[in-house]
Amino acid sequence: MGVFDAELVGVFKIPSLRNVALTAPYMHDGRFATLEEVINHYDSGINKSPNLDDVFKSWDTGETIRLGLSEEEKSSLVAFLHTLTDENYMNDLRFSDPFQK
Repeated sequence: MGVFDAELVGVFKIPSLRNVALTAPYMHDGRFATLEEVINHYDSGINKSPNLDDVFKSWDTGETIRLGLSEEEKSSLVAFLHTLTDENYMNDLRFSDPFQK
């Protein structure tokens, strides 16, 4: 195996959702600036690729799924993701950057 491994194209480590509303830009390449953009991507913008997780594929056709969320459901999901923000943690000096001057 060399530096480039074709089997690993599209494979990424999944981070925690804790404080996700504070961690823009989103995705492995920073292509989305808002949580709304991320939700729209998962709702209707997923492209088929060899390393796409089966959870995003239809069990019978293998094609990418579309969530079909309403605008209200999308808004509710964004609101829920904001509830995962822990202001106490974010302002706790014990977890601040030790190299910051």
